[in-house]
Amino acid sequence: MEKQTYEEIHDCLIKPRINPQRRKDKVYIGCGAGFGGDRPMAAKKLLNRVKELNYIVLECLAERTLAERYQAMASGGDGYDSNISEWMSLLLPLAVDRGTCIITNMGAMDPVSAREKVLEVASSLGIHLSVAVAHEVFVNESGSGSLPEKLVNMEGGVSTYLGAAPIVACLERYQPNVLITSRVADAALFLAPMVYELGWNWDDLELLAQGSLAGHLLECGCQLTGGYFMHPADKNRNLSFPNLLDLSLPYAEISSSGEICVMKAEGSGGILNFGTCAEQLLYEVVDFRGVTFQPLSRSKVLCIGAKPSAHPVPDKLLQLIPKHRGWKGWGEISYGGYECVKRAKAAELLVMDGRGISWCQFLCSFLYNWTG
Repeated sequence: MEKQTYEEIHDCLIKPRINPQRRKDKVYIGCGAGFGGDRPMAAKKLLNRVKELNYIVLECLAERTLAERYQAMASGGDGYDSNISEWMSLLLPLAVDRGTCIITNMGAMDPVSAREKVLEVASSLGIHLSVAVAHEVFVNESGSGSLPEKLVNMEGGVSTYLGAAPIVACLERYQPNVLITSRVADAALFLAPMVYELGWNWDDLELLAQGSLAGHLLECGCQLTGGYFMHPADKNRNLSFPNLLDLSLPYAEISSSGEICVMKAEGSGGILNFGTCAEQLLYEVVDFRGVTFQPLSRSKVLCIGAKPSAHPVPDKLLQLIPKHRGWKGWGEISYGGYECVKRAKAAELLVMDGRGISWCQFLCSFLYNWTG
């Protein structure tokens, strides 16, 4: 096991990249997970189907999951996503063989320990790899100019939304097979490999805007490829149940000029069109003025028109602070309006079968056993 060292610590000020190199004319980035508890087999299917992927991003962190990891860590458990072993056991053999880098925020409250777990899994599989970590630390000012003996990860459970810069720095320095982060703005997980591979700099605001658009479209996984498009009462969004079963996670082709095409695997189920792209963009609540989507095929949509903010550099960074405020123990989804019964029955079909078994759990278990 490699000893953890803190070779570089930076403040939050973004500094221009020095002579950034363009490594590729195009980079292919896939979304392997869109939320905590997503399906590892869907990520493996994307890797199998799309051989040109340079990166696959596992976006598995949110405010709720961060709070859960903090609570678990405070009780002596793991501060990172407890499913990381399952994910890496399934994805590492194919990803390392293909040269596809895995970027994930499954590090949550304790990304350093997550790195150790990934190295442990890789060792058990007979795989030699490099695992880098980009995460937040608290450094007490001592005035000595030297680092303290112990750096604290997310003191008191406080975590800050980091951007793409620390991920780019890790890619430049280590060229890792796996890169684990703490809390990072979701779209930044996708933007970072674009900046690194395509030679962009932090003042290339038009390119960064396009890259951020791609990140926002990809980050929620199957929401972009029809996951919310099964509406039996709507002729424009009446995706069939069998078509939904073979839903493809999305990926994107990004050129050095900032041209973005979002895609799904050829021959897969689901749907990718103007409507799914527009729905996901609205869901992200970003500035969509000027953004247009041009379908090029049933599996490919060109995305253009993203513009930088008038104030591209924020004055403050967002922090999350976990607080105990009681319990939540009930959830409900209600359907109203035209043909609401049909839509409710479709939801029931998706969630449970007649025996009270979740079809998602059954299908994933079946596929896992079938593929070995």
